[in-house]
Amino acid sequence: MKNNIVIKILLSVFASTFLFSCSPKSNNIDFDFTTLKKSKKVKVNNKENGDEDKKINQENSIIIKDLVPLKDKQEILSRSKFGKKDPFSKGEIQLKKFNSDLKLTGFLSTENNKYVFVSYLDNEGAITEDSIGGVNTNLLPDGAKVITIDSKNMKLIINFEKENFTFDMQK
Repeated sequence: MKNNIVIKILLSVFASTFLFSCSPKSNNIDFDFTTLKKSKKVKVNNKENGDEDKKINQENSIIIKDLVPLKDKQEILSRSKFGKKDPFSKGEIQLKKFNSDLKLTGFLSTENNKYVFVSYLDNEGAITEDSIGGVNTNLLPDGAKVITIDSKNMKLIINFEKENFTFDMQK
């Protein structure tokens, strides 16, 4: 029963398509655009229009007087006490984020050097006791300096902005 209905629907679609495709095509659309009238722009000059312009200019000047001028960069920098030293820079890291961004992944001691494997801001690699952030490594924030690497106790001490931070390897 369902097969019969589907066949009838398909047959009617094909038949209607065939009939419409065989019909004569008339692309003869005849429309005369010359009978259309163009609209005319009318400019009204009267005293009221000039008075409105004066009122608008007076209102604009009143609003402009109320605007507060932008402060320059030095004025804003002198007021900021917490967080970044320069709120306009992209490279400085806030002190509070330093602890959460630096993660220890391992220690390696050789006869000559001690290495700590760290992960900092999606960068991974090894740092030594000579590592200074922004100078010879991008695995520490700018200005951070490695003080000591204690591979026996799995501790790393870093000096950053005149404060010592101790990182322990979690077991």
